[in-house]
Amino acid sequence: MGDKRFVIGLPDKLGKKLSKEFILDEEFFEFIGDVLIESCLLNVKVSCERKQTFWNLEIKVNGFILTVCDRCVDDLKIKLNEKELFYLKVQERNINSQDENIIFVSSKTTDFNLKKLLQETCFLLIPTTRKHNINECNSNVLKNLEKFQIKTTGQLMSSKILKDYKNKIKNK
Repeated sequence: MGDKRFVIGLPDKLGKKLSKEFILDEEFFEFIGDVLIESCLLNVKVSCERKQTFWNLEIKVNGFILTVCDRCVDDLKIKLNEKELFYLKVQERNINSQDENIIFVSSKTTDFNLKKLLQETCFLLIPTTRKHNINECNSNVLKNLEKFQIKTTGQLMSSKILKDYKNKIKNK
């Protein structure tokens, strides 16, 4: 069923809250493949609170990802400080919900494996186009780009692949 360190128990009493913290690095993102993540350090806090007919699952991501600027190819450090809220709802049959933040679980479920959800959540926080502010880009590279006036199809292709992959994940 996956890596047991990513399993969180689901509180059984109304109002009870359980929390778990994870430190994620670049190895966690190996599932992505060709997206350039040179290194990263993400502190992820997950809390799960029992409500009347569902659980609130809050994911807070704080840290950085070191990647490459699509414009100048220098290192680019992207800071992440985001929060996502999901709802685990008991439903014996899987209903096609239009809300991507609702996850249906069996009434017999006592815990939940967060690995796939954390992968998707953190991955979707990475910008599709990764660029420095124009004044922070490598000026030598920008001058050479201006000389050649070539459209950067590699960047567009990389961005298209990333957008397609994000759409694919959202539609699962």
